[in-house]
Amino acid sequence: MQERINTDTHEKIVALFSIMFFTFRYILAGATIPSLKQHIKRREIYYVDCKVNLWFWTAYSFIIMPNTKNKRWKDCSRIADAKRIFQRIVGQDFHDNYKGFDLVIDINNFTNKEQTSMHMYIYKNDPPHYEFTQNYLVNGSDKQFNILFINDGVNTHIMYISDVEALTGFRYCNICNKQAFRIGDSNLQTSMRNHMKKYQKNGGKIVKKVILEKFAKPFVLHILSNKTNKYLFANNLIHLFKPTRYYITYDIETIEKKINEKYDDSSQITATLIPYAIASTVKLASGIHSFYYDIRTDDFLDKWLEQLFEEAKYVKKDNKYQDETIPQYYEVPVIGFNSAKFDTSVLFKNLKSKDWSISKYLGSSTIAKQIVIKNKQFGVQLRFVDFKIYSMQNKLKDAVRDFGNGQYKKGCFRHEFVNINNYVKELNKREPFPRETFDNRLRNKSLSEAKYQAYLIEVAQFVNRWDYLKHYNILDTRVLIEPIDYLIDLMFKYKMDMLANIQISQCSNAIKYSMCYSVFHINSNYKSERTDKSTEITQCYWSAEVDSNNEQDNKKNKDSSNNVTINDYYYFKDIFKNQRCHMCNARFTRKNRPTLDRIDCNQTRCKLDEVDDIIKEICVIQAVTDDIDQCRHLQDTQKGYYKWLIISIASVQYFWINKNKSLQIRYGEQVCTFNRFRQCDDTCSLIRF
Repeated sequence: MQERINTDTHEKIVALFSIMFFTFRYILAGATIPSLKQHIKRREIYYVDCKVNLWFWTAYSFIIMPNTKNKRWKDCSRIADAKRIFQRIVGQDFHDNYKGFDLVIDINNFTNKEQTSMHMYIYKNDPPHYEFTQNYLVNGSDKQFNILFINDGVNTHIMYISDVEALTGFRYCNICNKQAFRIGDSNLQTSMRNHMKKYQKNGGKIVKKVILEKFAKPFVLHILSNKTNKYLFANNLIHLFKPTRYYITYDIETIEKKINEKYDDSSQITATLIPYAIASTVKLASGIHSFYYDIRTDDFLDKWLEQLFEEAKYVKKDNKYQDETIPQYYEVPVIGFNSAKFDTSVLFKNLKSKDWSISKYLGSSTIAKQIVIKNKQFGVQLRFVDFKIYSMQNKLKDAVRDFGNGQYKKGCFRHEFVNINNYVKELNKREPFPRETFDNRLRNKSLSEAKYQAYLIEVAQFVNRWDYLKHYNILDTRVLIEPIDYLIDLMFKYKMDMLANIQISQCSNAIKYSMCYSVFHINSNYKSERTDKSTEITQCYWSAEVDSNNEQDNKKNKDSSNNVTINDYYYFKDIFKNQRCHMCNARFTRKNRPTLDRIDCNQTRCKLDEVDDIIKEICVIQAVTDDIDQCRHLQDTQKGYYKWLIISIASVQYFWINKNKSLQIRYGEQVCTFNRFRQCDDTCSLIRF
């Protein structure tokens, strides 16, 4: 059923269209399976040669009458027992016209009566292996029925699996029957034990828990939702940020093909829509141009897509930043009007071929909010979106009226007068459409005299109706340029790239947070001075710290000859009391304590160490970076600037590791650390970047 919106309820629904049905078919195993005879010989799979459709019931007979060392049942005995099982479960005698077990209809009746959980496996060719595909569980039942489902293209065979591990190479959890563990894994027992403990605690049920972050993170959607904006903001290059200004618009024209097919007592299809013309307008830095294809060209939709990819190369080039190190979006927007419901459903079967394929699909089965098509040859990606996700206008002429500059207006063409049977005859004519053909009997509306006269003046410029159709189709794509540009400029006032977002709600939510940062400058100081008492280390604390460090180093057989000593007490006491953290410029207080704890445990606790600790508060970008300057640019986004947002600031610890100069990140307490000192020629100097 097609999704409806509030405005649709004001109109009478005559028909529902673009309905998609999903069907599923089990994979064909091929003519022969090389390893099948081997598994049957090892008695990992049991097979009964039966000429009637008793495959399922003969496989289940191995559960009712299992083979033992002393007794092995013959095939004729199993076939007879399968017929008795069939009569007991189905409630009727078996007959030769029986079509076989239906997994969709009969499975519930079987599992409920027999209280047996069934697990189904299939064979795949590439690479050759058996894998689990479906299970039908009965709560509280210990009976397990494992079957191998094989489809050779003509017939379907079901075989009983006696040893799942030998067949698949995996051991499955006895509780959930879904989690698989590879037999050759050295940690098999530990992994299974931990997994089963978790499910035993929950009574064999999957319990989803919400695990909250230890510290609340700031919600700055306009920055974090755009990787380009995030990078430029962190590197103090926000003046380079630009919106996606170049794109492609498109529009499809269809004609009606009457079917009048009745499927049952309540379903009937009266007509289907056939595409017969398509046009696009490309906006580039060098200008705007259009192209057009119609049904007179063979495979015109595929040829339109081929040219679309060629034009997308130039659009991508114009949207790129000159500095390719800047993270950016390379998908080329292809925008239609009402295309989520209409155009994409018509185009869908052409969006996958040997040259291109669908790489991303967002939306439901009837409404495609976003479809990304990737070219397999040169990697250009087209992002099909609907203009209506960025506006509330339900008609193209309303969008042109509200957001356009008045230069272009939507044209006039009578599509209902043309159908699959007469389009060649009607469109080859030179005269304009009669006025009465524009009457809309469904809405009881007709074209005014003034609009019809304007139509006559416009159509007189063209040789025939085919030429006017081309003009009309291209005009529908051209009139979209001004509304799109208007909304792009409107959003960019708040540093928002409209076409990088999915819908208007995401844009409006980001604008709300962007307004809170309208007067924010990254190089300004918004940090409030702490009023806590200054920290002061005591002689006893320092002695204990020195002894603890030496004891740890001696246990690890590390050189402690150059470690800090008790004699350094007054030196460090003065630094902690009078100086500040050189990164965040915060005083060391009782709540904001310094630390000399070593981050790299391979290093000694000596003054000769390089700086290996940088712990600082960060509020906007919480990501790993390899540039220490980026840390400095971010340090001033502190609690003081969140005067409009009721939100806690998370603390992040950045550690500058020696030698390899790699910057690591972890969440922790709000603690600033003072840098280590280097002692050269009996002179101590602070190591700064």
